[in-house]
Amino acid sequence: MKKKSAFKRYKKFDDVPVCELRQLPKGTYFRIIDKNGKVSKETYTKNYYARDCKKYVCDKHSDVWGNGRLVKGTQKVTTDFYY
Repeated sequence: MKKKSAFKRYKKFDDVPVCELRQLPKGTYFRIIDKNGKVSKETYTKNYYARDCKKYVCDKHSDVWGNGRLVKGTQKVTTDFYY
């Protein structure tokens, strides 16, 4: 049985530029792509890297209080959307 590549799951979204969260600079707006290849409706802002849990702290852009979310650096995200 052949082992499938992780990148092939995103193959049907070739027109949407996809990168990993760790590749983006701090303060960039992005949307998360789930494992099925669907782009989320919520926009996040990348903040600092939390060394204790080895994840990035990302804030919802629509939340006034800055509700944070911890996201792995290998998470697939896109910056190609209209806000």
